[in-house]
Amino acid sequence: MNAGAAAAVSPLDYLVLGAYSAGLIALSVKLSRRVRKQDDYFLAGRSMSRWPIALSMYVALFSTNSMLGVTGWLNRKDGTLWVGLVNIGIMLAVPAVIKLYPSIFFRLRITTAYEYLEKRFNYTVRAFGALFFLMARLMWLSIMIYSAALVISRMLAPAHESGRTGTVEAILLLGALGTTFALSGGMKAVVWTDVVQFFVLFGGVLTAGAIAVVKAGGLGKVLTIAVQAGKFDPPPLFDLTSELTIVSALSFGIFGYLSSAGADQIVLQTYLTAKSDAEAKKSLLWNGMVLKPLSLVFPCLGLLLFAFYHQNPRHAALMRIPDDALPVFIVAVLPAGVRGLMIAAVMSAVLTSVASGLTALSACVQVDFVRRLRARPMPDAATVALARSLVLLWGIAITAGALLVRTLGEQSNILQILNILMYPFSGVLLGVFLLGLLTRRANSAGAMAGAALGFAVTIAAPLARRVADAAIGYGITLPPEVMAAVRGLNSISTFYYATLGTLSTVLFGYGVSLLFPGPPAAKLIGLSHRVRPVSGPTPRGSLPAMNPGPR
Repeated sequence: MNAGAAAAVSPLDYLVLGAYSAGLIALSVKLSRRVRKQDDYFLAGRSMSRWPIALSMYVALFSTNSMLGVTGWLNRKDGTLWVGLVNIGIMLAVPAVIKLYPSIFFRLRITTAYEYLEKRFNYTVRAFGALFFLMARLMWLSIMIYSAALVISRMLAPAHESGRTGTVEAILLLGALGTTFALSGGMKAVVWTDVVQFFVLFGGVLTAGAIAVVKAGGLGKVLTIAVQAGKFDPPPLFDLTSELTIVSALSFGIFGYLSSAGADQIVLQTYLTAKSDAEAKKSLLWNGMVLKPLSLVFPCLGLLLFAFYHQNPRHAALMRIPDDALPVFIVAVLPAGVRGLMIAAVMSAVLTSVASGLTALSACVQVDFVRRLRARPMPDAATVALARSLVLLWGIAITAGALLVRTLGEQSNILQILNILMYPFSGVLLGVFLLGLLTRRANSAGAMAGAALGFAVTIAAPLARRVADAAIGYGITLPPEVMAAVRGLNSISTFYYATLGTLSTVLFGYGVSLLFPGPPAAKLIGLSHRVRPVSGPTPRGSLPAMNPGPR
């Protein structure tokens, strides 16, 4: 963007942003007065109803990558509306999610997902799962803040595009605001600020879409341009090397949602705030079947922006990459006030993820490590103080991580590598949970071996070519057959990484488990869908009677 675009950000826009931020902080502070013990802070006292939970789950994993990545996809030469198939895959996974997770997790009265892994396997598997989650989310949150800071700094100070002035300030602002929301009110504040930010997000997106339709010459003109550009052309049914196919998009949605809803503390912690098992299931149903389809608005907005830029090459020239489509439109096209609303919407996408992520990271460290390894129980006041201290430390860590990413050369390559590594983490974690939930035979040795081998198989896809290039650089000659295999692995679509991680972990884990004695049947009571508890209420801390279930 040019320097002239900087004047587009008006005092009215800053007023909108200031009022928005002040309102969220006030809400968080008000809710903080009701926090008395650990369950209040991490699980909102297990008192939430379905709709706030459903809205919070929707935005918990939403980020600038979701908003800018999808709109940018439609502005790629080969980007089509069929990227929305990922949301169809999520909807297809909803029945399995409701069947797999809430009943067992609520019966166990757990705070983190990884407590289940110790009950089903042992503490080593629990610690592994928790560490996997911590590493994955630390990287994810750091990268997200950095990428969001690039966008925010361009919007608020586009004159600095040629340098990196303003990015540090944006990183510090986003890190501080996200930490403040998580620090002040705990999980209840996270849920209710998520609700507010959901409506800000969609209000801004729908307003921008309406303006884009008008600026592009009407809906008929948009459709004509889209058809001519092949934006409705369906992708191949199946191809391992095509970035987007019908099978890869659906499988990405299915396995991604199965992982986030059961193996990822961020989403699981949100629906564990529910009053009951039944309320949690309803929140998952509403989130998956009602709210997730609303995400189709983002590829539609991308299509509108594509049509606008097709007719306005002067504005199109301001984009460096397709992902700049929405930031350029916000700064250079939207009127004052509306521009401030859209900048607030982009900030919402970041702050919701940061607040949810920090609360989940704090819960994981306190429950899975500190309290688990501490000999004596902690009083309620101490658990809340520790939770807030951990949120503050994690907030500093992810902000420092974002600053570190900024200092590294070749930022786009680094971001690509780190984003690729997110999928092996989520796929492997899901595989470990499925071994526990769906089999009787899986044991701790098999779970650990499956996780290690599954992770190795999955990272082999994106890293094989880099390892081969490094070997060649050291003068090592690789046979043609090896190089052909490396090229094949490197060409696998990233949409398959979650699927690959899950399936390889389950297959390897179950196979290795057969080499060791299986767990005793009594240990599986209430922990596997293959060994069901007898119906009826179960007192907290006791084990239900066993019903072996089908083999």
